Amino acid sequence: MREIMVDTRELEPPAPMQLVLSELQSMLPGSSYIHQIHRIEPINLYNRLKPMGIEYIATKRGDDYHIYYFFPEDKEKVMEQIDV
Repeated sequence: MREIMVDTRELEPPAPMQLVLSELQSMLPGSSYIHQIHRIEPINLYNRLKPMGIEYIATKRGDDYHIYYFFPEDKEKVMEQIDV
């Protein structure tokens, strides 16, 4: 699976959410997922994902959040690749 990295730590709202939503358009089932690094947990974005059929896993490492967005059928493949 191809990781699409999105580092939004230096961006001000609503740019992080807009960037991830834009990248979701290029995410393909079975072949890619998005890895966002952010300084806060993007709760507002989470609320928009469920109707889109996108799942996520969030972890905190140091001061940063690492959020992984993927299609439900890809969860097992993503879990094999990420450090959670």
